[in-house]
Amino acid sequence: MAKIEILPLTPERWTDFEKLFLSNATCSGCWCMWWRIKNKEFNTLGKDGLKEAMRTIVHRGVEAGLIAYVDGFPAGWVTVAPRADYIRFETSRFFYPVDDQPVWSIPCFFVHHDYRHQGLMIKLIEAAEQYAKIHGADIVESYPYETDKKTGSADIFTGVSTTFKSAGYVEVARRKPTRPIMRKKI
Repeated sequence: MAKIEILPLTPERWTDFEKLFLSNATCSGCWCMWWRIKNKEFNTLGKDGLKEAMRTIVHRGVEAGLIAYVDGFPAGWVTVAPRADYIRFETSRFFYPVDDQPVWSIPCFFVHHDYRHQGLMIKLIEAAEQYAKIHGADIVESYPYETDKKTGSADIFTGVSTTFKSAGYVEVARRKPTRPIMRKKI
């Protein structure tokens, strides 16, 4: 059985994050900045600028997410933080707050193509919950894609609703047909 270790992204692990994100043109070179900045800035920066923006965040000491290692190889990623840390939610027509409860958000994943369909996403969800709990969260929220068909990775970077359901999440709102807002008390 493979050894799985899930650790916060730190400056010392930047090269592992870089290796993972260069492995498959991850979400068109997003570098997990989609939720962190407004659309205009996202479009202006380009792939290199997005990478540099994330590098700056990480080297300032912000743990922007968690890296999953399988037998020492960087194989997966999840971002988790207080909802307020993700600027894009401020202007979203679909993902505006459900209520005034403070929540932590799990808005983004990436699993290396060699490690998909092996249960790594559920392990990333569990690790994100533990990380949020350690940092004071009581509720975690997700915005997964709901589908019953095989879907490309670009469509499911927010996770898949069936995986979140199996992890104990419940739907609390739906403002777009295929995008429930799901929560779990931790």
